Amino acid sequence: MTENNGKTKLTFGFLNRFYTPSINTTLSAYHSGLSLLKQAEQTGLTTGWVAQHHFHTETGALPSPLVWLAHAAQHTRHIQLGTAVIILPLEPALRLAEDAAVLDVLSDGRLELGLGKGFDTESFDHFGILVENRNKLYDDHIATLTNALAGKNIIDDLVLSPPAHDLVHKIWESSRNSRAVAERGNGLILAPQPPDKPSHSLLIERYLNTWHSQKRQAPARIAFMRAIIPGADKKTVEAEIGSDILRYVRRFIPEASANNLQTYLKNAGVFWGHPEEIIEDLSQDPTLGSLSHFAAQVQTFSTSADQASHRLRLYTEQIVPAINSLFG
Repeated sequence: MTENNGKTKLTFGFLNRFYTPSINTTLSAYHSGLSLLKQAEQTGLTTGWVAQHHFHTETGALPSPLVWLAHAAQHTRHIQLGTAVIILPLEPALRLAEDAAVLDVLSDGRLELGLGKGFDTESFDHFGILVENRNKLYDDHIATLTNALAGKNIIDDLVLSPPAHDLVHKIWESSRNSRAVAERGNGLILAPQPPDKPSHSLLIERYLNTWHSQKRQAPARIAFMRAIIPGADKKTVEAEIGSDILRYVRRFIPEASANNLQTYLKNAGVFWGHPEEIIEDLSQDPTLGSLSHFAAQVQTFSTSADQASHRLRLYTEQIVPAINSLFG
């Protein structure tokens, strides 16, 4: 969305990773996810994003986001429906283009197609794909996907059916190669960055410099997606989510200790505590002034439906207006 002066207007969304304690709670996660999406729409959020996880990795319970979003499209009217992200190297590009095109048609053009390379070795192993080949596969697949969505010939005079020409302008990429994202004319999703990787400021600078060098008429699109866990105060929230965070961190650091919980939270890009504390922490991040979209994840894997709804309400009623005042 742009204002009359051509500047991108800051919009807000909600990210659901469909975390569940076990595969036996998947159905309840799908039902509560729809309730949260409806709540997000009713409270004025622009986009509801969902993440893809195969085989319940990272306790994520949604392997087929486009299928779930097709269901959600029938129960919502205005909110954009986004994927953040589909693991593109594991997808047949033309089949993904067809599924995305059908969903975009059925939802009256509400799909936002977020893509990523993936990093979970378990998923690549189970699909019989070498994780070290993901970069080449991603580049090949996104070229095929983009050409198909743009209506270019696939073989001879065959083109994508149904056509989805507008969808090619709603592709997002979660990638550290932000120059390539801009060269393709796609939106950039900023995921949490490990301390040893390029800063968000550097990724944004590379993206914007490349975008403007292309002399594009459309405004650049940059989305910031973070875990926002509001509660009574930092200590209370740490008690609520600490065991979940440690369980996640111990996949990579088996010796992770609760004594370092705050460090793990910060390294994971989590903002937590009373809404005023979260707002203060966010106000210190200069990169937010470059954003066009801000989306919050309010759940960890043991979060109840009531907790998620309460946190989402705190986000929309208190944090969103403050961020908009600071950076919008």
